[in-house]
Amino acid sequence: MTDLISTSSDRLNNPELSPEQVAAARILTDLIDETAYVGEVYSLGYEDALVQIHDFHRQTVGGIPALSFLIATRIAPSTQTDIRQEDASIILLRVLDKANLPNADEALRVRVENAQRVSGELDKNWDDRGVMDPTTHNLLSYAGVRCRVLGTYYVSTNAQGYRLAFGSDLSNYYPNRGLKVFKPRGKFLEIIANYRGEHADESAASYTVPVGQVRYASTHRPFQQIDGVPVSITPLDLLGQKTALFGYPQGITLRSLFSLQQVKPDGLSCFR
Repeated sequence: MTDLISTSSDRLNNPELSPEQVAAARILTDLIDETAYVGEVYSLGYEDALVQIHDFHRQTVGGIPALSFLIATRIAPSTQTDIRQEDASIILLRVLDKANLPNADEALRVRVENAQRVSGELDKNWDDRGVMDPTTHNLLSYAGVRCRVLGTYYVSTNAQGYRLAFGSDLSNYYPNRGLKVFKPRGKFLEIIANYRGEHADESAASYTVPVGQVRYASTHRPFQQIDGVPVSITPLDLLGQKTALFGYPQGITLRSLFSLQQVKPDGLSCFR
């Protein structure tokens, strides 16, 4: 009865969605890949988020590389989303490092004890079902991941109608509300990697120039499932910018940046 009253109240406070609002909701749901679910946000702040991930889901999506993107939301792609509601948004996260769960010390103790059992037995690992019971194996398969909050995707309106917008912060959060977490892949990752802002010139979109593909790590293996995700730019992306430097993010790039700082009085750089 309580649920019925609550549902009726929601319908009175929120009139039926217009066809335009229904179509606008698909702008957000198109960013979510239901088959790429990885876990739950169990702690959220304005700058950081802690995510709980099970090994099964980690393996299903091809792993969670450091510095990769994750998205967190309360939107269920299989149900109708009301873009007028506060929950109609998607938080963009970047993976930083591991985060200990409350049972981290106990989990470490159990793993050490099981590793001692199979010490010297080359045909056994301490996580084998014959060594660790299934219940313990399942519970210890959960791990925490610390992420940085990069911003929020939402639907905004302008003279042309509804458009996807991105804000580089988190305007609000509720510590006692859960968020589902997904790993963007394929076309979903392509949308994120090539997003240019709600005020971008649409006429310039036809002049995109491919510059490469998304790559999270030097160890790039097929099961990571991000092969072939293109990244493109338009001339407007670089217009007015003095320098665009592309390269491997270690060593070579740092040396190049250092060399760019060594400028002679005549304005010529000291590259050798």
